[in-house]
Amino acid sequence: MLQHQFPNLTPILPNPTLNQRGYEGQLLCYQEGLKYCLQDTHPEGWGLLHHHTGYAHYVQGKYQPNYRHYWHKAETEYHQALITLTPDTYPESHLEVVQDLIRVLFGLNKDTEAKQWRRQGLEVLQQLFNSQKSTFLKRQLATKFISLYQMGVDVLVEDNEIIPALGAAESNKNFYLTWILDAQNQHILSPTYPDIQRLTNPTTAIIYWHLSPHALTTFIIKHGAAEPIIIPTPQHPQLEAWIKTWNQQYQDYRASKEKRSSVSPWRDNLREHLQQLSHILNIQDILSHTRSIRNLILIPHRDLHRLPLHALFPKSFTITYLPSAQIGIHQLAADVVAEAKLLSIEHPNSQDFDELPYAEIESTVISKIFNHCTRISGKNATQTAVTNALTDNYNILHFTGHANYNFDHPQQSALFLNNEDKLTLNDICAIPLNNYYLVTLAGCETALTGNQTIEKDYVGLVSAFIYQRVSHVVSTLWTIPDSMSSLLLMVYFYWQLKKGKPPAIALHKAQRWLRQVTYEKLEQPYQTILNKFLEPESSLYVRVDHELWKIRQIEPSQKQETPFDHPYYWAAFIITGKNSLEN
Repeated sequence: MLQHQFPNLTPILPNPTLNQRGYEGQLLCYQEGLKYCLQDTHPEGWGLLHHHTGYAHYVQGKYQPNYRHYWHKAETEYHQALITLTPDTYPESHLEVVQDLIRVLFGLNKDTEAKQWRRQGLEVLQQLFNSQKSTFLKRQLATKFISLYQMGVDVLVEDNEIIPALGAAESNKNFYLTWILDAQNQHILSPTYPDIQRLTNPTTAIIYWHLSPHALTTFIIKHGAAEPIIIPTPQHPQLEAWIKTWNQQYQDYRASKEKRSSVSPWRDNLREHLQQLSHILNIQDILSHTRSIRNLILIPHRDLHRLPLHALFPKSFTITYLPSAQIGIHQLAADVVAEAKLLSIEHPNSQDFDELPYAEIESTVISKIFNHCTRISGKNATQTAVTNALTDNYNILHFTGHANYNFDHPQQSALFLNNEDKLTLNDICAIPLNNYYLVTLAGCETALTGNQTIEKDYVGLVSAFIYQRVSHVVSTLWTIPDSMSSLLLMVYFYWQLKKGKPPAIALHKAQRWLRQVTYEKLEQPYQTILNKFLEPESSLYVRVDHELWKIRQIEPSQKQETPFDHPYYWAAFIITGKNSLEN
């Protein structure tokens, strides 16, 4: 076919060796291509083939003991590619090679050369960015080369430009958040350091992480400090390995949960995993700078968003999360909640998802805590019904159902409703929600569910609600099959909220209570739920009564045990949003 269309092309004869698969097959294909794609006649194709050859060497060596052998080959091929893929002729292809070359050079401990290429790449990227005439093209370019922008933060830190480094990290965050959540917004705000400090007070500090492909930087922002404190974290390769292990074991846990298996290394080793993460993130060093602090605002980056970072700190801290400092600044206006009005979206009949066994009990109890409540449940929880209800005059939303995060298209991340209906991130961003004081996504696995790594930043359902000016969002990082513990924590949280506690403090108290409650003391809340909130002889009543019966069968010697102290039961719950904490 090609010979017929291009008669002057050298005949390409069948080559059975090209049927080989894997690493060797890739190399054979690229080598064959270089026979016909010559440096002088096809400079772009010649450079791209060398780039792909280098990348094949890199991937082959990534998890090999003798990785240096392959990475030296990758380095050679990348340098070959740069002969024709120059910044003047093919700037984007040039930058793609430079990104990969920097990664290999750092991996081979050629730090000086890697940093030289990093600065050169950032200069080319800035020139290319400035040459783009439309916001759309600028955003595409910034997203494509986000890792280079992340490395720009590393350069500023190395130059001891701490405040500009924080500003660059924040600007990158807001650029991507706005790109996903509000594509029509052409103004990317980047707050000044004094603006960011407005989120702090004498007892509240910000822990701000920035993760580039080659470094992890921790900024500690304290009230009145001239500049942030930097915590060195040289164990970046350890963090990458830790996340890889976490991903795989969590995937195995989810699979075993579906098979109703009781074996789960992820769950059983959760304490040990978090201890390792605490060491990798230098939490002890962070704590040495927070001795007068009671409240922490955590601003994670990339994969750190889906980890229970609050569980790494002593339980004396009250902790909230933010997607970025700028979003927190947007929420500084005072909350005005004249009277709590609850909208409860309960256990929709979502297609292909298991029922949440205790969701109905949880929703029933919580709905009776409030004087004004509307409940939409089961097959009635359609996309139309939920969207219409959200625009009514409610200020608290409680959702018990399933959710997912879409890696490739974050805008399609969704809360699942009846049948195939869903409420996507795009849908949420189209609804005015600034009257909502609290959104609780209970029972949802609103964090990531795959084993991919986040290269840019995490923009999920929680980010969408916060961007829409919801004051506080409570969400979960994983689902808990033993959902009686989840039910109890949520009910206790709402009891504290009803007493006038700010949401962050209410969740903090609920988590501490759940961790400390003994089998003996569990009898009282079970009995209270039966007596005050459930109809006798109903299926819900029977279920809770059976749980109470099981507790009463426990041996007296075990009555003082704390069944829910393990982080599996309480660390999944996080609160994101406004810092309405007590000084």
